[in-house]
Amino acid sequence: MIFENELLSLNILDVLKLNQKNINMRNTKRNFDALSFRLRTDACLQTEENVYHLENNSICFVPAGLDYKRFATADELIVVHFNAANYVNKEIELFKPEAPERFSELFRSVLMCWNAKKTGYKYRCTAMLYEIFAECYAQNAKYHTNNSRIKNSITYISENYKKSDLSINEIAKRSFMSEVYFRKIFKSEFGISPKKYIVKLRIQNAIALITTGYYSLKEVAFMSGYTDYKYFSVEFKRIKGVSPSEYLYNYHK
Repeated sequence: MIFENELLSLNILDVLKLNQKNINMRNTKRNFDALSFRLRTDACLQTEENVYHLENNSICFVPAGLDYKRFATADELIVVHFNAANYVNKEIELFKPEAPERFSELFRSVLMCWNAKKTGYKYRCTAMLYEIFAECYAQNAKYHTNNSRIKNSITYISENYKKSDLSINEIAKRSFMSEVYFRKIFKSEFGISPKKYIVKLRIQNAIALITTGYYSLKEVAFMSGYTDYKYFSVEFKRIKGVSPSEYLYNYHK
């Protein structure tokens, strides 16, 4: 998800509070990203491929350039419009936080700051937006590691997934269990194997590095835990559908 990218560069454009009813509208090719907190909603967002049902106290990210329809009998929200300079996605992302009151406070604060427009308000609002992302990241990580049996291992993965020599056996030892049993518990908790989970984190990191434009693709591979660029390219294409060079070309295009 977007808040898992710790290399984000954000340019805030606008903050609005909307309270709409009986909505049936289409949004086409907007040139900005949107992050919203739903105060009260039964909204449904529909793209060509998916349908997303929003709930009260949910957070929704809609990337720039996405065509979608929005339907609702009631949709009350606070939304931040911004540009993420180094994040590319073509899908809507939804997040239901454990502690929505914290996000309600943050979104209301950024709205008040934006409307007041005191000296330096854009800096303050941008700082608040980063705080929202940080809180999303923290609450999401907490949710995914609430199994006390493997919590230490998950933390270890998040801190060491970029190491090329990271092994599942080493990870399992952090939770004082055998590799076989750890794989079983992990698959039950996350729905995928530990290896696939690590690959997912590595490719997410690679995408963040690619979009900064600061590194060569071989440097990106190395910094994401791969010593063999060809293997990195194969893994990247398997997950994203295009090679790293094609992804880079499409991003700049």
